[in-house]
Amino acid sequence: MGTIKEIRVDIPNQNHLTQVIVTVETIEGETGYGEAWWGIPNTSYPGSTSFPIASVIENLITPHLIGKDSRTIEKHWFDIWEYGYRYADQGIFSMGLSGVDIALWDLLGKELRVPVAQLLGGVMHDGLPAYASLPPLRDPDLVISEVKRAIESGFNAVKLHEIDPMYVHLLHNNFGDSLGIMVDVNGHFSLIEAIAFGKEISNRNIIWYEEPVRPMRDHKSIKKVSDQTRLPIAAGENEYTLNDFKNILESDCLTYLQPEITKIGGLTTAKRISGLAELYNTALCPHNFRIGPSLYASIHWAFASPMATWIEVPWIQGTFAGEYPLPPISEGKVYLPEGSGLGLK
Repeated sequence: MGTIKEIRVDIPNQNHLTQVIVTVETIEGETGYGEAWWGIPNTSYPGSTSFPIASVIENLITPHLIGKDSRTIEKHWFDIWEYGYRYADQGIFSMGLSGVDIALWDLLGKELRVPVAQLLGGVMHDGLPAYASLPPLRDPDLVISEVKRAIESGFNAVKLHEIDPMYVHLLHNNFGDSLGIMVDVNGHFSLIEAIAFGKEISNRNIIWYEEPVRPMRDHKSIKKVSDQTRLPIAAGENEYTLNDFKNILESDCLTYLQPEITKIGGLTTAKRISGLAELYNTALCPHNFRIGPSLYASIHWAFASPMATWIEVPWIQGTFAGEYPLPPISEGKVYLPEGSGLGLK
């Protein structure tokens, strides 16, 4: 038995990129690491937007877990959710729960000396296709240089966070069909704008068009974009509950489902979403934009999921204060990190 002794929250920040790192420590001396969502960046007060999420962990979740058996993760998840849903089952409470839940799974893997993927049912993939997810750069020369650097590091697909179709044409003209392109506009467009943008890029090597319309959870409008552009759609990073994912899958608006593990309630919710993706025959592509426990947890989840298709790897290594290493990447694929738990070094 591992008895929970302490839960700590750290908010490392570097170059305005914040992380919310959760540490769960047992009386027996074992430690698990998790990560909650990091908040909307605030360049004037770096890290401040993470404080509400940290407060949820410290003041609402931690008191329910101190002195408890660290191994009964499902029970803890339901007990905390039952207590906390009055604060809403979406938003910062779910984000805080995600960080603690991931840490408990990492801890359990370490205690049993097995990878988290093994705890989730076992490894189903030798390797999974990975793409380099670029930040918004808004600079053609910088985009080209970063894509070249990503290709040299073993990627053959990239994600753009640009809202001008010129960047899509730029990549296609420079790299041809050998480079797969994902385009994420973060719900920047109205329905009419989203359709026009999608049609403009539809003759390029587009793997998917991500969150094309605002509001980002307007499933009916997303389906209209899909129908009128004929592009594969990716979405889901702003859904939270199991019922949210059931609703978006029933709407038949997407090809790629993208849950964000730092928002949905952690790995305990993630493994249930795997079943939904299989039920609705939809590709599972975990969303992630931090290098650390969240990325490693997403990889373990994907490797244990039959519908997993792509792994998102933030292409901003060296800018996170946590200085976690990238997972193993070779010839366009990511591989399961070695070691027990999440395999964080």
